Amino acid sequence: MKNTSLKYTESELTGLVKFDAARQAIDIASSIDEIKDIRDKSEAMRAYAKQSHFSLKMQNQCCEIKIRAERKAGEILKESTRVGNPQWSHSATIGRLGDIGISKSQSSRWQSIASIPESLFEERLEDIKKRKEQELTSKDFLSLAGYLHRERKREERRESAYQEAKHIRMDDRVQVRHGDFKEVLKDIPDNSVDLMITDPIYAKENFSDWSDVSLYASRVLKQGKLLACYSSTNILAESIKRLSEHLTYVWTLAVIYPSCKQPHYRHRIHGLWKPVLLFSNGTYQPELIWIDDVIQGGGLIKKFHQWEQPVSESEYLIENLSMENDLVVDPYLGAGTSLVASRNLNRRFIGSDKDINCVNISRSRMGGFSD
Repeated sequence: MKNTSLKYTESELTGLVKFDAARQAIDIASSIDEIKDIRDKSEAMRAYAKQSHFSLKMQNQCCEIKIRAERKAGEILKESTRVGNPQWSHSATIGRLGDIGISKSQSSRWQSIASIPESLFEERLEDIKKRKEQELTSKDFLSLAGYLHRERKREERRESAYQEAKHIRMDDRVQVRHGDFKEVLKDIPDNSVDLMITDPIYAKENFSDWSDVSLYASRVLKQGKLLACYSSTNILAESIKRLSEHLTYVWTLAVIYPSCKQPHYRHRIHGLWKPVLLFSNGTYQPELIWIDDVIQGGGLIKKFHQWEQPVSESEYLIENLSMENDLVVDPYLGAGTSLVASRNLNRRFIGSDKDINCVNISRSRMGGFSD
């Protein structure tokens, strides 16, 4: 391709693009300057083709050259970074990149595209080209690179959790203790818990318990990990206030029960949802998956306890807020819903309750995986 004032018909531009020759030029280019020149010219042609309302095929052909050039540029930059070449500094003000007009964000994006395995890159490219009405853009590949990066990080988290848990005896993977959690769970080490999930008592005389939970969670939770705490709309303000004493508010999830109206007579309101409060120990560091803030409730299941919560709700929270082999703790175990959910999802679990009846029920459920 040659530099041009870009005043051409589509057929003339097709001749100028010379797709196969451009791909070959990209393959043999050895310097970032050469690659950037190919990239910039193909982008100029793509913009001209779009402005002139040339065919989408023509626009996408120009864009494909641009994206392939960006991928090659990313490979060169990654290799230069790996060997510690100072001239390819990410700083746009002091490094060689800035001198030739490559910004820090461009360098980062191109290296992301270069991180995509070649087979997946070509597969995605062919898939988009087969869609007659889809415009080809670099965003398609940045999105794929981001997905692959998140998957790698998730796999690293899974492996980390596995390595942390593999020396734990199977009998110790699920524990139920009787007593006040401040005493019977005090042996849990600092910064060792991956997720706390619980449902404290809502009565006014028990508000201090929420402060205790906040303090305890701030000690045992790993930095950036969550407490998922059921609450009630009646005490929502107070529960948020108490949990905020030692933790950082993140979000309020809504568990909805559209067929199970709960009358609030004082305000003449039918309650159709229940809040689950998310608080983190320090700045929240989310897992690499998305979670919905509206959860379909599992119904009013009270098989084991009058305040029992459905297993399906706990499973949704535990599955999306932790990884396999992570440690989950529940200081208000009740009938053992969180225990069953954790066991079903291959998490380690420690729970406690003051009520011996709740402890006995929970222990009786330790052998079950889905009740």
